[in-house]
Amino acid sequence: MRPIHFNDLSLRDKALLLDDFGVLLCSIEHYDHRVYLYALNNLFVEAYHNIETKAVDRVTMAEPADLDKFLARISIYNYKKPENHQL
Repeated sequence: MRPIHFNDLSLRDKALLLDDFGVLLCSIEHYDHRVYLYALNNLFVEAYHNIETKAVDRVTMAEPADLDKFLARISIYNYKKPENHQL
């Protein structure tokens, strides 16, 4: 999937794509949100869940600068290959 195609999707469709095909890498608390970082094919995607309302406020592609806040939490040793992944 190309970044431009992902950005054109609705919030609901982005969340469904992550739920079905995304690989959760880690999550952090960032201000009033729990931010989940996913790998989706060749993209990194952030999903912002409002802590108070428990709603997904936004799902967006992560820019390289966005990844800095996750670096201390990511371990490649915890990565588990999806079961339906074939080489």
